[in-house]
Amino acid sequence: MGVCCTHPHQKLENPITPELIKEDIKYDQFALKIQKHYKGYKARKLYHKMRIKTEESPVVHHPKPEIAQKLSQTPTDYALTVQKALYKLGPFRYNDYINSDDPQKRSTNFQFKEEDKKLPFLEPHRLIDGAIYIGQWKNGMKWGKGKQIWPDGSVYEGFWQNNKACGIGRLIHQNGDVYIGDWLDDKCHGFGVYTHSDGTIYKGNWVEDKQEGDGIEEYPDGTIYKGQFLNSMKHGYGECFYSNKNYYKGEFQYNFIHGQGKFVWSDGKEYEGAWENNQMHGYGEFKWPDGRSYKGDYKHDLKDGEGEFIIDENTKYKGSWKNGKQHGDGLLVVKEIARPGIWCEGIRIQWKDKF
Repeated sequence: MGVCCTHPHQKLENPITPELIKEDIKYDQFALKIQKHYKGYKARKLYHKMRIKTEESPVVHHPKPEIAQKLSQTPTDYALTVQKALYKLGPFRYNDYINSDDPQKRSTNFQFKEEDKKLPFLEPHRLIDGAIYIGQWKNGMKWGKGKQIWPDGSVYEGFWQNNKACGIGRLIHQNGDVYIGDWLDDKCHGFGVYTHSDGTIYKGNWVEDKQEGDGIEEYPDGTIYKGQFLNSMKHGYGECFYSNKNYYKGEFQYNFIHGQGKFVWSDGKEYEGAWENNQMHGYGEFKWPDGRSYKGDYKHDLKDGEGEFIIDENTKYKGSWKNGKQHGDGLLVVKEIARPGIWCEGIRIQWKDKF
């Protein structure tokens, strides 16, 4: 508590004279004046940092009124999902992508040049499609650094060329999906990272808005695919690490295991050979942890055709199969003694020798 509360009747010695009070008031007014001028200086400095001086920004760069209408303020009422993404990601840092030595941060489609730095950074403008753009302009077109907000709440911030996203940029979709990477003509093109709202993440190459070329896709359950893509599907050569500890390495076709490849199950079983639409189909070899093995034909995950099944070091069957079972002519070898016979749905029905 103060002196006035603890000692209400005590008189103060050496009271401040009116002349001193006037001097203090003059000093305070002078200090406020200095602060006002300083704040004005800071504001002007910030303005010139964000917007090029008028003599360096000819009006010719400004958009025509029929193309874009100037607004008095920047909208901030983003969709909730977009707000969460912005809070998590933080501001888009242009300098991280200008002349970067990191190939994943360097655009192959647009380079921000010295002359681009001199382009005017204008107030928010509403475009004819309802989107709002805040950024640089060149000859009436979006060019250089800029942010665009669509009516559905989606937000793009990054580099522009000829009125289109071009170079490194970040797009936050209204549903919370985020793409950060290279752009060309308003499309993901080059290296980029796409994070889905469900947690799926793709890191790799893009061609005209499609995952194409080499990439890595990680799924919420822990499954990871590393390999080639075509038209946003696993296509070509790749390997897949499944969440249940299974593993596959080989060929894919339109998201299916298709072609030649090796699949290893978490319990130790493995198959190497031909695949079709995620099924063992064609010639291949299957091995069990206990030493059993099969070499031969498969159809739709089942032994079908000709094949040899080694049961142990002393016993094996070589012959015809159908639907996963011995069927037709075959040869049973037990301790180097071979006997031909006929099987039907896995059951021997007749010996063909004279024993």
